[in-house]
Amino acid sequence: MKDRNLIFPFLMILMSIGALIVISQFDKPMFQDASVDAKFFPRVISIGIIILSSVLIIQSIMKKSNEVLPPIFSKLSLFGIGFLALYTALIYFIGYLAASFIAFTGYLIVLKIKKPMYYVFSTIFVFFVYYLFSEIFFISLPQGVLF
Repeated sequence: MKDRNLIFPFLMILMSIGALIVISQFDKPMFQDASVDAKFFPRVISIGIIILSSVLIIQSIMKKSNEVLPPIFSKLSLFGIGFLALYTALIYFIGYLAASFIAFTGYLIVLKIKKPMYYVFSTIFVFFVYYLFSEIFFISLPQGVLF
């Protein structure tokens, strides 16, 4: 099933192009003294996905292999989709900081990671991103409707 290496990156390119179209409709935040506007980070991510997906397509075309690949949707990929949906709902209800801490810790627990350094790093990462956005870029992260 060599098509898997072509279908997924192609779908990601299409989704990123769609995101770029939607991103162009974002308003500038008028209530913040932000160094970047609301379009900046989603645009960078979308362009990065397009570049990486293009590289994957080129690699797949250049690689002449007849190996049998696993299906596109495995149990782990379905878990990832469910995890992201739950994380999105948590951000909406309890905000970025609490939702990210719960999600990162929950993800490590579900995958049965026993190294404490992973938990420490995930916590530091969550607080670093929060600090970066709130103190350096002056962009408010979601606080949640419950708080």
